[in-house]
Amino acid sequence: MLVLTTVATAGLMLPTVRRARSSKLAAPAMNLLDQIGRAMSGGGGSDLDLPPLDDRAPAWEELRAQLDAASTEHERSFRQRVADGSGPEAMALASKRTFDDPAAQPRVTLYRDTAAWCPYCEKVWLLLEEKRVPYAIEKVNMNCYGEKPEWFWQMQPSGGIPVAKVDGQVVRESNDIMMAIEGVYADQRPMLPAADDPRSARVRPLLQLERELFSCWFRWLTSGFNNGAQRINFEATLDAVERELGEGGGPYFLGDDVTLVDCMFAPFLERMAASLPYYKALPIRRQSRWPNVEAWFVAMEGRPSYRHIQSDFYTHVHDLPPQIGGCQSVAEAAPYAAAIDGDGGAWELPLPEDDEHQPLAHLGLAPDAARRQAAERLLANHAAVVRFAARGAGRPGFPPVSAEFSDPNATPSEAAVPLVDAALRHVVHALLAGPDAAAATLSPLEPATTVKALGYLRDRVSVPRDMSYPAARQLRAHLNWMAAAVQPR
Repeated sequence: MLVLTTVATAGLMLPTVRRARSSKLAAPAMNLLDQIGRAMSGGGGSDLDLPPLDDRAPAWEELRAQLDAASTEHERSFRQRVADGSGPEAMALASKRTFDDPAAQPRVTLYRDTAAWCPYCEKVWLLLEEKRVPYAIEKVNMNCYGEKPEWFWQMQPSGGIPVAKVDGQVVRESNDIMMAIEGVYADQRPMLPAADDPRSARVRPLLQLERELFSCWFRWLTSGFNNGAQRINFEATLDAVERELGEGGGPYFLGDDVTLVDCMFAPFLERMAASLPYYKALPIRRQSRWPNVEAWFVAMEGRPSYRHIQSDFYTHVHDLPPQIGGCQSVAEAAPYAAAIDGDGGAWELPLPEDDEHQPLAHLGLAPDAARRQAAERLLANHAAVVRFAARGAGRPGFPPVSAEFSDPNATPSEAAVPLVDAALRHVVHALLAGPDAAAATLSPLEPATTVKALGYLRDRVSVPRDMSYPAARQLRAHLNWMAAAVQPR
């Protein structure tokens, strides 16, 4: 996945990364990279010699006032909910979750990855949210994008995540963590049927099927050989999942409510839906062959737990390779990969109402609310985000990390910081007031550096770590709009 280094602990937190397959900035009726070369190539041996800045962008304080005036009460209370861990929806930025009781003292601490990429962390995270068990969060890097602190190695000698402390006891494996939480909180929203419930006999076979499906997917995704047979094997196993969902009565595996079985399936069904069209030309969502699988996704996305934990296709297809050692593509997947990477107008304004590949209809965020969310994340941490984006015109780090999109040691171009600051204020203005209003006061920014910085930022927005998928989609498109707007006509 996109392995990241956070740029701050509050607000927008971004990985130092860039996609390798396509390094162009999408722009209407032009190829920006043809005009300025590789937008993501980074800086040279010395800082830039830029012309004086004619800054016409609204001030951050003015933009904050615009956002506050446009926001709902629920949106304005977001940072307070992050601070006290309250509210019904999962929050990737939170360091604790207290749900309905801000004074609750968590008995569980979950140690998960900083980037929110780890599928094994995700299933524990989802279980905690569904049970509404108060918990604290500590974040540590994955090996592919940074070092872990010494205190974590002492607690977990293998370095693996997730880890949890449940009533002070360290539990080091995801399934064991889930069962420990279920045992300690047996009476709080039980996530397994009782022994005398007829559904209990289906739990073990379903969990075995989940592992079988994972194995079929993983072997096919990472192999460049025998793709036809591996595809047939995967599809047959997904057919079995389809039948089991029907047998349970749906939309979930054991009927009309989420159980631990759904928490086990969720991370990998999500990653299959993202990776298989991109690498193997096999879409899973909205397919007539698997209507029960689609109904399961729709039902899960309607839940405030999963909806705010779920990632997007773009994040997954780039965060998977450094975690698992690479994914092998087939030629037929190229059109899917291009669309997921934002090519061919997929990240251009005006955005279509829906995403052809990753449905938006059930994510509960209208386009205007998605734009406000993107603006809020930029505004809340703008100084750090500006410096982060200025890395696009700065120096790559050394030595590089294995995650292609992560470069925790990269340094920004100091000369570019004022220019990038103005560019991002124009982006926020466009998110809040519309591109036409923002264009009316556009600063004449030096285009090559601006495009590098905006593209660097765009390609490193990660879901759910930074924001929801609808908001990330809006932000990427508005960054592309700005990159096109500064080009000479």
